[in-house]
Amino acid sequence: MKPGRLLFAMIISCVILWGSIFCFISCSGSKAEQARLLAEKALYATAENPESIEIKAFSEADSVFGREYVTPEEKMNLAMAMIKVNRKVMEETGNLEDVDTPSKEVTSLMERQMAAVSALRSVSPFSTDKPSDEKKEFSGWKVKVEYTAKSSQEVPYHSEFWCIIDKEAEVVINSFEIPIL
Repeated sequence: MKPGRLLFAMIISCVILWGSIFCFISCSGSKAEQARLLAEKALYATAENPESIEIKAFSEADSVFGREYVTPEEKMNLAMAMIKVNRKVMEETGNLEDVDTPSKEVTSLMERQMAAVSALRSVSPFSTDKPSDEKKEFSGWKVKVEYTAKSSQEVPYHSEFWCIIDKEAEVVINSFEIPIL
């Protein structure tokens, strides 16, 4: 074989090998990254005014085991956030005595708070039983997206979007929004 052909074959082989490696690495994103991208798509798909969304931050994709989507620490943090929202609503409406003419902002906040509480009840069963010590199987991912947007009435708001995603990072199992003050 001529030395030129051998060199040419080696160069082509190296290009194909390194090109394949680069393509494999760049095309095969991690499941956690896929979960983050799916959460972003779900946020835009479920928002009432997606053009106004401004994403502030993403959480790291967190593993979910079994059907316990919300940890006890997260439950406490969410309860504190709901208390803050409730206090603001009470202040703005005179302890709900002046609900006939609340502002658009307060009405929007009340609606989002009620939806958040309902969603939390559905994904976080409150039981009096002690938590079991048995290991639960990995069932998916949890991604939180902090964002600001405007409602359909052009009222600005700040929220955290929670997205529960299957373990293959292909399907949204559940999603809900938590108002942030």
